[in-house]
Amino acid sequence: MPSLRHRLPAALAFAVAACAATEPGTPVLPGYVNAPPPPLAAAGDSLLTNTLWTWQGTQMKDGARLVPDAPERYAVTFQPGGTVNVRADCNRGSGSYLLNGRELTFGPIALTKMMCPPGSRDGEFLKALSAVAAQGMNGSDLVLTLQGDAGSMRFSTTRK
Repeated sequence: MPSLRHRLPAALAFAVAACAATEPGTPVLPGYVNAPPPPLAAAGDSLLTNTLWTWQGTQMKDGARLVPDAPERYAVTFQPGGTVNVRADCNRGSGSYLLNGRELTFGPIALTKMMCPPGSRDGEFLKALSAVAAQGMNGSDLVLTLQGDAGSMRFSTTRK
């Protein structure tokens, strides 16, 4: 009759194997963690990423319209992995974004603090970016919808 000393290792091995069991056909990853690695880029952001999007204007729900005098001085570039580069007139910086289907939100954006010339729309541009709730395409334009349907920002690109 086998002794307890011979049965204990076999029982422990069986218990560990039972705890690490996963669904049939699913490989067990090292360390008994069965989770996929995080995506390198948010799903569905391929139309947004690596493209310079130039601000054409913001249409507010109350009818007010903000239009930059020099659209090329206001832009966003989405990078794979959730980083966005921002140009707000004379200031530049970057921050994070989260894309989940149509929903789009920006995290804090760190910018240089240069004083832009009179008439700059940098404040309005950044305020609107912080209020973005969703994104969509209208033809080749990117349309960012503001929270509470307060309005929308329109961006264009030269990418075809």
